[in-house]
Amino acid sequence: AEEPLGRIFRLLGISVADIFEQMGSEGIIDRYVFDKFTFDLPIGIDLYEKKLLSCFPEDAAAIAVIVKDLREISRFMLEPSFLTNPADPFRNIDYFIPLGEYLQKLNISDDLQAVLAVPAQLIGVPADRCPVIFYFMVLAGYLFSTWRLKENGGKMADIFAKRFAELGGKLVLNNGAEKILLTDVNISGLRLKSGEVLPASAVIAAIHPKALLGLLDADTLKSSYRQRILDLQETDGVVVVQVSVDAQAHRELTYNIYRLQAGPGGTLHKGVFYQLHRGNIRGTNLLSIITKSLYSEWRQWENTTSGKRGREYTEKKTGMARKLLQEAREIFGNLQNAEILDIFTPLTLRDYVNCPEGSCYGVMHSASQLMKIASLNKIPVNGLYLAGQNVVAPGVLGSILGSFNAVRQVVGTERFTKELEFMGKQVR
Repeated sequence: AEEPLGRIFRLLGISVADIFEQMGSEGIIDRYVFDKFTFDLPIGIDLYEKKLLSCFPEDAAAIAVIVKDLREISRFMLEPSFLTNPADPFRNIDYFIPLGEYLQKLNISDDLQAVLAVPAQLIGVPADRCPVIFYFMVLAGYLFSTWRLKENGGKMADIFAKRFAELGGKLVLNNGAEKILLTDVNISGLRLKSGEVLPASAVIAAIHPKALLGLLDADTLKSSYRQRILDLQETDGVVVVQVSVDAQAHRELTYNIYRLQAGPGGTLHKGVFYQLHRGNIRGTNLLSIITKSLYSEWRQWENTTSGKRGREYTEKKTGMARKLLQEAREIFGNLQNAEILDIFTPLTLRDYVNCPEGSCYGVMHSASQLMKIASLNKIPVNGLYLAGQNVVAPGVLGSILGSFNAVRQVVGTERFTKELEFMGKQVR
């Protein structure tokens, strides 16, 4: 596919088909189930525009403006420069404003506003604070074509690790980084927990910026810069429930379902995500249920680790899982042979991916934090670079663009652009 993510995977020498499977074979990507109506998100911008007009004819003038801006961003995403300079759209100052402010100017109906608010959830930012540029990039990428993991994130990691090794890289496992070593303000190496020192002139940290602070001496960064990082607002955490169900009674769906509740002004105040896909055990399918859960709800177990949180924690998360399973029956009917396989909370995310508050999408890319986040691309330590979703944007696409940005900083824009162009010619 010529969409951005497909092009990136080809450049990296990785097959999309080995990791992902395409969704939407039934003509829709997502089904939004509200109290009063249901909206099916189709594939492609043309069908999306047609669907919006058929459902909200009174908002035709506003829809024309929205689709025009969506097309402008989508065209940029298909240009070669998108991979070399994803920040280019920020030259248009209008794209800095929050989506809520953008939509308010268009004076749209509450129901349309509720529908438009949903894609912002894919990067963990409430619509009223989501920068217009990120909103349209997410929506455009979604409408180009939508994919989901064939198996799990572990297989994707294995495929990337294999490709890394093929290119001459070496993975050091079970021996985490303990300290980034400096000579004056220049990177000189990395000390591992085993005590081994890896000499290096550059370190790329694909971790949460708050976690990075723990690898540096307290006086490495100015106190104002450290505090700027510590003050960054996180996206919300989630509770995830994995449920095994009878495959014959509950067929795999090629689209996702959102059960949503909206208030005045189309503000989303409650939502549950469902995905029903193939299970690993014969005769079963897997129902994934995800909903928001604040880190503060689990604070009494903050100083515990996974598997050692005690009976009260288990009872609380199990109670939430059972309630979510009961609510799922309103969507799927009587779930036959339903068995809860796994439950994880913001604390689980925190422990497994080293995200300080177990946030689902790391640092919140809200309009008010854009400039703070941009400063992460210029850490005042020579040879230290950040990569991953916290730098550019969340998700697979955002994470890879963050990594591309780090490489560009290491080798220089001219060399990076030339090699990217060369790689592009090789895979055509």
